[in-house]
Amino acid sequence: MAEENDILTKLKKGEKVECPVCHDGYYVPVNTTADKAHYFVCTNKECNGHYRWEPIIDIE
Repeated sequence: MAEENDILTKLKKGEKVECPVCHDGYYVPVNTTADKAHYFVCTNKECNGHYRWEPIIDIE
């Protein structure tokens, strides 16, 4: 879990995060900026690596 939080923190800051699936590409945000993205894909076209997180929203 700590490693996942570390990856998310780096992605949110816009840092380059190597894809752990292919070790050749890097994660980039889909259709938005890194600080707003919930979905990231690998830049390697031959790789299906992706990272998705869902924010926890409390409704009172």
